[in-house]
Amino acid sequence: MSQYKLSDITTPFWATNDGFKGGRDPMGIQNSSVATYGRLLPGLTNLTGHIRYYSLYCWLISEYKSLKISGKTDVHQYNFIRRAELAMALIMKDQNIGSVVGALFVSQQRYKLIEEGVYNLADGADYNSKDKYWTYQTGAFGQYYLGSLIYYNLVKIEEGWFYLLSSGDKLASAVRKSVDKDIRDLFIDRIIKGSLSDNDINILNPLGLHKLSRDTAEWESLNHLLTKPDDENSMRRETVLLMLKDIENGILVDRFVEHRFMNVNQDIDNDAAFGWYFYYLCEAFHFCIESIFCYILNEISDLHNPAMKFLIEDIRENTLSYLEEEKNYHSMDEWKENIDGKIEDMFNDLKKHIREKNYPQAAVQSLKLMLRLQLEFEMNKEDILDFENRNDLTRQRGILSEGLKSYITVHSSLSIEKYIETIVYQIMQEHTIIAIGKMGNNDNDLRKFVHEDGRIVLVEIRYPTETSPRVNSLYNFLVDLNYIDSEGKLTDIAYNYIRSYGND
Repeated sequence: MSQYKLSDITTPFWATNDGFKGGRDPMGIQNSSVATYGRLLPGLTNLTGHIRYYSLYCWLISEYKSLKISGKTDVHQYNFIRRAELAMALIMKDQNIGSVVGALFVSQQRYKLIEEGVYNLADGADYNSKDKYWTYQTGAFGQYYLGSLIYYNLVKIEEGWFYLLSSGDKLASAVRKSVDKDIRDLFIDRIIKGSLSDNDINILNPLGLHKLSRDTAEWESLNHLLTKPDDENSMRRETVLLMLKDIENGILVDRFVEHRFMNVNQDIDNDAAFGWYFYYLCEAFHFCIESIFCYILNEISDLHNPAMKFLIEDIRENTLSYLEEEKNYHSMDEWKENIDGKIEDMFNDLKKHIREKNYPQAAVQSLKLMLRLQLEFEMNKEDILDFENRNDLTRQRGILSEGLKSYITVHSSLSIEKYIETIVYQIMQEHTIIAIGKMGNNDNDLRKFVHEDGRIVLVEIRYPTETSPRVNSLYNFLVDLNYIDSEGKLTDIAYNYIRSYGND
């Protein structure tokens, strides 16, 4: 098989650059999905797994400020936070709770012991240590959580140091009001000393990420942070309502997005309901384009560095062989008018073809689904364009209206045979432009194929992927805040939220 390995690409006479790199989104079209779920769930990321980290980080920054002013520590602020993260991982190690910073380091027992039952926090956490729990200099706080704390106006950065804003001070104060002073003092003392014992862990258990006590000042503050009235660029609060109502009706969290798409008309007064419908359409469109691109790359591999003309002819004939009835249509527009089926079923069938590595069938399914998406767009054009404009999404590459226009509408009069040729050329050209644009001023080549000396040579096969819209993080937050119990059922807090929604 003629495929480069990214780790050891040689330099034949036609390709002196050996700096090929992998990466997501080879067609550069997923930003529209990311921007959309950024409106639906701002203040969360896919890597912010517990809402209590937000309050604990604010409290840590506040405590560090007091320690520095009083001259009680010479530990750098970054290492202070890093030690706290590792200490929390040790506190959580036997709790069977996911999304804990440093959990892998602890589970692999890479930490060192000062003596039996006493962990060396400084050695496992400090940035200059050889084997540390986290590579990024400012820990998971700086890499994952900082953006969310800045979004909520809790923290600011000046000259490489972290400072609290007034809202952050209030959240830090809420921790002090909610957690016993002896526990807080012990945690800070162990961070400064750089060690933590098993006995300490037992005492510090109330600081665990899953131990947020209901109706405390800390709980009230974090609950307000998540569920406060949305601003004009946020549909987070509405999404919380939708998720709780779905869980109430037995919908699993991994089916939330699809279920929201299928039931968009049940919550017509909820902007987020339409937002998740729109997000699903974008995801389906992106998956179609990436599936066709995946098919192209696999054909390049199977044909062993084909000439462009031969590649196009091969893809055209293979694709047409799956379109017995459709070949009778005179144009793509005529085919579109004869498309039927539910979008969610067609999308699931497409993903099944990809899982089964049936790439020609996946490409055919992609064409059908794109035409069905075009029909859906035409039926709801006014609402879709209004949503894109109100949420400043029109400039995002891959956004539904422009994406369908580029790949479907402008080619609607072409015969199916000619369309297949055109779309293959278009996808290959657009990938090349996107990959070169992403290279910038460095030597990292993101192209998945190269066209040299009249031949198409494969660099790497990329498979279609969906984006991750922060839904699992929201679910974890609701568990931490006791809206959802350990069995996945709603609590009275959740029912009160649903019942009183819109009356506050």
